Amino acid sequence: MLIRASFRPDDDLVTLLSQLVGDVCRLKLHDSDIADRFRMAAHELGENIAKYSTGSEVSLEFELVDKGELYSLSVRTKNRTSPDRLAEVGQRLREVIAAPDPHALYDRLLEKSVGLEGVSGLGLARIRAEGGVTFVYSIEGDELTVTVTAPVHRLSRHSTVPDQLEVSAERPEPCTKR
Repeated sequence: MLIRASFRPDDDLVTLLSQLVGDVCRLKLHDSDIADRFRMAAHELGENIAKYSTGSEVSLEFELVDKGELYSLSVRTKNRTSPDRLAEVGQRLREVIAAPDPHALYDRLLEKSVGLEGVSGLGLARIRAEGGVTFVYSIEGDELTVTVTAPVHRLSRHSTVPDQLEVSAERPEPCTKR
């Protein structure tokens, strides 16, 4: 399934499209956690293209690909922006992608942003820390493309994906009466 939208930069459309992404994930995957993560990723990326675009058109794509045991989910945004902004976002994306601990990076950026307006990169760090996704980006001329992807296991209806699962291979001790 592919949803592709090209539109004038508009915060209301970003909100609508990100809600659609979440609703499609919820409907197809039956998983509220994954739906919320991808809605958040679509919203954060969409806010960036609406806020920083210098062009009259931006695009947001969502793709859900059935790969048998897995689904592949992706959100891709494209926009044109200034050379200064491209350099800044390129630096921030490299930092976000290379961060060995995405949560620590997000926490550090949150602390630095207290009381500041329009802090750049906070949404990107949030997507990496909370979204559990992989980032890929490209800059061609004045166009920036950012894609976030994640493989998602098939689940039975109404089940959720734990953030972390621990499995023990040890046999439990038998219970004895005292």
